[in-house]
Amino acid sequence: MARKSKGSLKPTLHELSTAIDEAIGEISEEVYAAVDRGLDKAARHMEQALEAATPVDTGEVKRSWKVDFKYRNVRYINNTASRPKKPGDGITNGTGEIPILDLLEFSKKGHPFVRKTVQAEQAKTIEIIKEEIRNG
Repeated sequence: MARKSKGSLKPTLHELSTAIDEAIGEISEEVYAAVDRGLDKAARHMEQALEAATPVDTGEVKRSWKVDFKYRNVRYINNTASRPKKPGDGITNGTGEIPILDLLEFSKKGHPFVRKTVQAEQAKTIEIIKEEIRNG
């Protein structure tokens, strides 16, 4: 009896490898999209928490929280409120504006709240992102 040649498995393995690469690529894109959506929701949640925790004097700082959405899988939350530097500020470098948030967080008469708020909301923020990934 003559033995039949089984042929090469290389084309089949190559096709399998290509199919796996494509599947992983699709899954990766879905995960990135879910993370982005989760970051959007988490950033909005943190923005609202910071607004709620902001001490109100004029309300300018409270209204000045902004989320930056321009990067993929990264969100920045900034406060844009500032005031002109004054001679008694004790700041000698630079000119122009002082971020009011810096005065609230770091001055002797300040009312620090950002770090406390971020720490208090950390678990909720992470859960928002995880939930979006699970449901995405």
